[in-house]
Amino acid sequence: GHSIIAKVNGFDDLEVLGTTIDDSVGEAFDKVSKYYGLGYPGGVIIDKLAQKGDPKSFNFPVPKLDKDESRKYDVSFSGLKTAVIHQADMFLKKGYEKTNENICAAFQETACKTLTSRLFRAVEDTGLTTVVAGGGVAANSRLRAMLAERTDIKCIFPPLKLCGDNGAMIAGVAYHFLKRGDTSPIDTTACARVTQFKRAYINLEHFGRR
Repeated sequence: GHSIIAKVNGFDDLEVLGTTIDDSVGEAFDKVSKYYGLGYPGGVIIDKLAQKGDPKSFNFPVPKLDKDESRKYDVSFSGLKTAVIHQADMFLKKGYEKTNENICAAFQETACKTLTSRLFRAVEDTGLTTVVAGGGVAANSRLRAMLAERTDIKCIFPPLKLCGDNGAMIAGVAYHFLKRGDTSPIDTTACARVTQFKRAYINLEHFGRR
């Protein structure tokens, strides 16, 4: 998985503004869930347990990347993941219990704040007013609520059934290519990763497009 903030100029023209410098947010959810024996996939389970916990029970750290102007839209989740897994007692606030529900609530709150703080900065800097969320974490109820709080931004979410792995998101892009007569020969080489991905326009020649 990956976490990116991109300016979409067209369905095949994405300008990557920010990205994760380590773990993706989805990976952090899965690893925290696995460590505490909650199950897989972690996103759905943590979201459900978080609704029974208190997000203020732990003071988990929010990664700061502001010192480097080139990283002002980037996110980081490795430190948060480590804090939740290995240093939870250190961040537990007085008067609260170390329960799975509280851990999930505080972790989820911090992870979502990390994402939205960078996203809102990008929105303000670019002047764009529409945000489209995608990927597994787009199903997270707290993230959806945080985005909905910004009345000056139009937030678009896919149906929950299309937030996880599915063929529709691939077929949707293929439809637009086919519609404009842009196809590839049968011997096109598959490419699992896009090189030179960070802060660049995604060039579809990386996928072997003709």
